[in-house]
Amino acid sequence: MTTYPEFPLSLALQNYMPVVLSAIGFALIARMVQREHALAGRFVQLGAGVLIVAGVMKASWKLAMAVARLDVPLFNQAFFPMIAPGFALMAWGLWASRRALSIRALVLPPAAVVVVALGVAAALASFAPGRTWAHWLIAVATIGNVSLAILLTRRALEQRNRLAAALFVLNLIITFALSAIAGMPEKPLHIHWTEQIISTISNAGFAWAAWLITRPHVQVAVRAATA
Repeated sequence: MTTYPEFPLSLALQNYMPVVLSAIGFALIARMVQREHALAGRFVQLGAGVLIVAGVMKASWKLAMAVARLDVPLFNQAFFPMIAPGFALMAWGLWASRRALSIRALVLPPAAVVVVALGVAAALASFAPGRTWAHWLIAVATIGNVSLAILLTRRALEQRNRLAAALFVLNLIITFALSAIAGMPEKPLHIHWTEQIISTISNAGFAWAAWLITRPHVQVAVRAATA
């Protein structure tokens, strides 16, 4: 059984900061895709919404632990079942936004991925030992997150926006590093602080990069001014 340290209120409240920053980035990307392709934009909006809710629930679990030492399993355990389809839907919508697909071809693949991902997770939770189901969902989320990062980096490079591209790549690298920390069975309080501060910095960079690629005229003006 996992034991948790006594979370101070300051740590719990700070945990909302990376959630807010990532939400800003997701919202900017969703708006960009919505302008390009209405239906594909819906997938990005849905995926972004799921990811934001997952982040809020996880932060709220830590807040409940800090205020009342109340462990709400739903808030803690729903994170991976939500981020896996969340990243998959965002990546699919971004990829599909520049392709002429029929409604069927646009809708069926992401629906199948979500159903299979959650169905396999449910089966593993019932029949496989330990947290095999969580490892499966982490793998699905990782594939979706890497795909999203590649697509966003490609967009940035198409705009010759090397800063945004570097920020997207850095965010992905930090995400992998934080995943290793998240897998630690017992984390002392200073590790939680380190994890959250790094996550905040990473998501600030993500939001900044999203702002840059959704406003390419800003980068053009900067290049012209420094030429």
